[in-house]
Amino acid sequence: MLSVEDAQKRLVSLISTVGETEFVPVSEALGRSPANPITAPIDLPPFDCSAMDGYAISGANPFEAGNTFEVIGESLAGHPFKKKLTSEQACRIFTGAAIPNGTAAIAIQEETLRDGASIMLSDTVQIGDNIRRRGMDVAAGDRIANTGEYLSPFAVGWFAACGITEVEVFRKIRVAIFSTGDELQDPGRDLKHGQIYESNRMSLSMLLRTKPVVLTDLGHIEDDKTAIRRAIDTTAGEVDLVVASGGVSVGDTDLVRPAIEEAGSLNFWRIALKPGKPLAVGNVNGSLFFGLPGNPVSTIITYLLFVAPTIDALSGLPWRKPTQFQATLSSAIRHRPGRREYQRGVLLSRGGSLQVGPTGDQSSNRLASFYQCNCLIEVPSHRALLRQGETVNVWILPGHNTFV
Repeated sequence: MLSVEDAQKRLVSLISTVGETEFVPVSEALGRSPANPITAPIDLPPFDCSAMDGYAISGANPFEAGNTFEVIGESLAGHPFKKKLTSEQACRIFTGAAIPNGTAAIAIQEETLRDGASIMLSDTVQIGDNIRRRGMDVAAGDRIANTGEYLSPFAVGWFAACGITEVEVFRKIRVAIFSTGDELQDPGRDLKHGQIYESNRMSLSMLLRTKPVVLTDLGHIEDDKTAIRRAIDTTAGEVDLVVASGGVSVGDTDLVRPAIEEAGSLNFWRIALKPGKPLAVGNVNGSLFFGLPGNPVSTIITYLLFVAPTIDALSGLPWRKPTQFQATLSSAIRHRPGRREYQRGVLLSRGGSLQVGPTGDQSSNRLASFYQCNCLIEVPSHRALLRQGETVNVWILPGHNTFV
């Protein structure tokens, strides 16, 4: 069996960023990767402006307590004062407003005393105080995003502040998903004895919503090799990534892995991982193929460790792992050595330290183990027992970037 790291290294060697790009409105750029560096088209701020509410004052040093100035106008955000200030003149000004010509400094409102059309300083003011200079945030021509960077809400907001309306990004990744298993039934239909409701496609589609993908759901396919081959043959080559859940273990009805081998090639199979051992990765007609284990927890864990970072890499982003912390284990964890395990846990902040504990029974069929779960606890492959009070690595789950 491959270790998690060796499997990820082998997977990285199979991935190339998609070459096609597209222009999208800035409002749709969140989570995408720029195809080319992005530069600022203007200075930001585009003019010298006030950092505070107060008075623009004119003259030369020193501006000391007791100095007085004649107030000759006001400058508001979007409504600048257009006259030039001369020595010992002032202009009422508000945060973000353009400073008048001749301004030497901004005296903040709390450090002035106003009497009719004049003000007196109550504290020393230095030349340049409280002035935001043109281009102090970014100068026209400066690079504000690089190829391969994740476009966060903050980056997108910065683009808008620079007046950018569209950006060129790598196109969305085309992903097809399906599940297999005669025991599965779609939610909303009556269950027969021996059947369970199918949830893996729902979990995968919800997780994929956070990625730049175009999703095709091929539905639930029975345990029939011809039907599975038909789905693979008609989809592979049309999408970048095929993700199937179920049918990759060693049972008589585990038909997905043999179908991959017949239709294309199997790059690797079986990982020293719990849950998620029977992961299969292959290539069919130019499409990367993931055969994920059918147990619901195994599907989710292998998606997070392998499929999600693959989509990032295809999209032009770096291979990314979930956010990782170290925490103190609040209860012991027993483990059979041989495979690395990821247990579902609850990460808490208590008394200035992080504490974590598992969410009960960790069986790979139990979606209940994700109830109130906000992290995964990493159990090293060689350890039989993690004791209460030990420091462990934890990975924050998507959608749970905070803890209580």
